[in-house]
Amino acid sequence: MDIDRRKVLAGSFCLALESWTGNTVVDLRPGIVASMETTPWHPLTRSLLDRAQRANAADGRANTASIERTIRDVARVRGCANPPVIKWRTDPFEAYAYLSQLGLDELLQMNNAQLWCRAGPKVELDDDRLNSAAVLGGVIGDTMRSSDHDRLLMAPKLFAKARAGAENASAEAVFKVRAVAAQVGWLETCLPVVAAQAVIDIELLLSSGASKESIHHQLRVFEAYELGLLATWETPGAIVCVAKRDLPNTA
Repeated sequence: MDIDRRKVLAGSFCLALESWTGNTVVDLRPGIVASMETTPWHPLTRSLLDRAQRANAADGRANTASIERTIRDVARVRGCANPPVIKWRTDPFEAYAYLSQLGLDELLQMNNAQLWCRAGPKVELDDDRLNSAAVLGGVIGDTMRSSDHDRLLMAPKLFAKARAGAENASAEAVFKVRAVAAQVGWLETCLPVVAAQAVIDIELLLSSGASKESIHHQLRVFEAYELGLLATWETPGAIVCVAKRDLPNTA
C-alpha cells in the first residue's frame, strides 16, 4: 500500500501538537485570526524566520564541511560510538539509485531514520499558543518551501514506479519496485520539513517557559537546513546526503 506523503505532511502539524499536549488536536485553521505581524512570537523564533528567508535567498551552494560537522555532532549527542561515514550525492535521483541498488533484502534490515528526531517534553498549551503555533507552521512552511522540497524527494520514487508500469513489468517486479521505494522513504529525512517543525517546537517550548538549553537539538536541525542540507538517508554503512538546490520561483 502506498503512503500519500502529501497527506502526511498536511497532518504533521496537528500530530506534533498532539504529541506535545497528549490530547487529540482538531484542525485549527478556521479559528486562526492572528497575522504574522501581530502574533507575539518569541524573539528567537522571529530571528529563525529571518534566517530561513536569508537561507532561501542564498546562492544555493551548501556548506558541506559545516553540515558534516553538524551531522557528526548530532550523532555523537545521540550516543553513536563512532563518527558516521558521510556520502554525498548530487541530487535525489542519484541518492535513490545508490540506495536502491543495495537491494530490497538489505533495505528491509535497516532501521527507520532517527538522527534528526527528538521527542519533546509534554507542556501545557492554551488556545492562544496553539493558534499562534498554527500560524507559525504556515509561515515557516511557506518560507522554507517544505512541500516543494519534499516533492523533489518523491520524484525518483514516482519515476521508478512509472517506469516499471511503462515497461509492462511483471506483478512481482512492480511489487519489488514499490517496496524498494517505500523502504528508501523510511530511511529518508527531508531537512526543510523537520527544520520547519523544529522552529514550531522552539516556539512552543520558549512560550511555555522552557530554557534555551532545552532547544539545542532543534537549533542543530535548523542549522543543518540553513547550511544547505536537503535530505539524509541513514544506512548502517553511511549517511547519504544531498544538498539543497535553488527552486524555481513559483510566484
